[in-house]
Amino acid sequence: ISAEELASILVETCKKYNGLGLSANQVGIKARVFVMGKGDEYISCFNPKIIAESGETVHMAEGCLSFPFLALKITRPAGIVVEYQDWKGESHKANFVGISARCFLHELDHMNGIVYTDKVKPLALQQGLKKRDKIKHLIKKAEKKIDILEAKIK
Repeated sequence: ISAEELASILVETCKKYNGLGLSANQVGIKARVFVMGKGDEYISCFNPKIIAESGETVHMAEGCLSFPFLALKITRPAGIVVEYQDWKGESHKANFVGISARCFLHELDHMNGIVYTDKVKPLALQQGLKKRDKIKHLIKKAEKKIDILEAKIK
């Protein structure tokens, strides 16, 4: 599989599940690459690395395609300077701030075997899991109501 094909597969998978980023190892591919973006504006980051981090940090909710409906507050640098290669092998140096920095760091963590659930205290994880379970329960209730309505229509 070519680098272009790999990047394309990751982007299409990310879009399908409404994600902002996806690392190759999340879909069982052993490669040091992830994609990030939204709409039609995605970048592929092969062999990414962080060059510098801002001293300022931001604590905010984060989600992950590997853990549907689980939002956890994670502290991360507000800004980063990074290097990576695109699918053509061209090197890039970039500054990311806000959600772009958070997404880059989140996906880089995936590549390094770290998931965001590892970054919170046990009580915060437990509370997040309870909220997720409530959301799943509400979704199931709504699905049952839809099934009942569809049956009445037929």
